[in-house]
Amino acid sequence: MFYKTLIHPSSKEWIVLFHGFGGNSSIFYKQLKPFRSEYNVLLLDLPGHGKTPYPKGVDLFEYSCDKTLEILKDLKIKSAHFVGISLGTIIMQEIALRSPSSIKSMILGGATPKLKKWGEFLCRLSVFYPLRKMLPHMVPYRIFARVLLPKRNHSDSRKAFIKEAYKLSKEAYLGWVLYGLDGYTTYDKLAETENKIPKLYISGSEDHMFLESTKKYAANEENATMEIIENCGHVCNIEESERFNDLAVSFMKSASKVQITA
Repeated sequence: MFYKTLIHPSSKEWIVLFHGFGGNSSIFYKQLKPFRSEYNVLLLDLPGHGKTPYPKGVDLFEYSCDKTLEILKDLKIKSAHFVGISLGTIIMQEIALRSPSSIKSMILGGATPKLKKWGEFLCRLSVFYPLRKMLPHMVPYRIFARVLLPKRNHSDSRKAFIKEAYKLSKEAYLGWVLYGLDGYTTYDKLAETENKIPKLYISGSEDHMFLESTKKYAANEENATMEIIENCGHVCNIEESERFNDLAVSFMKSASKVQITA
């Protein structure tokens, strides 16, 4: 799995960045300056995205988890702050299930606990065999992006993800959609454990696909807090980057202080 590191001259702490479906590590371009000024940064391209090839015949969530843990081990990173967007938050949950000690804190931007029924219908329709044979895979992706990010103020984040998604192969697109429809149960599995990882959910008030389910999960988790950014859509790290960055850095610093004094 492709990764890149940005090394801080003195800090020993790390942030690991997990992008969303169709994107790659470049979607964090608005986070790099404030994050690398305080921390070492590890950027990942998930399988089939960016510079990471698509692996055939694997469980994409388990594979992504295993490869991330291998990278952390190779870099001698015992634990780090995890920051994810959309699909990336599911990968983070998978790692939290299998190696909670690897995570100092979790920041879940545009978290994806549950698709609304009509959203799930659109995803299943896009992988329906006759339809996927007839249409280029980017047609349903563009439709879903428009449905998920419909407003004018969502246009920058919508364009960024569509631009990067053109680099996805059809096989990678179909694979992630199919696994993604089952991957949402990862949130439920983690909620059933006694995990004590500090979590910050950051969502936009206009995230009409996932906001309501995210509120429910955040409210039921002892170590979770939630921030809702007004007049903002699903991809809050791009659309309201300054607010997202301030919340994220403040939370990571707070989580580190608690661990030091514990």
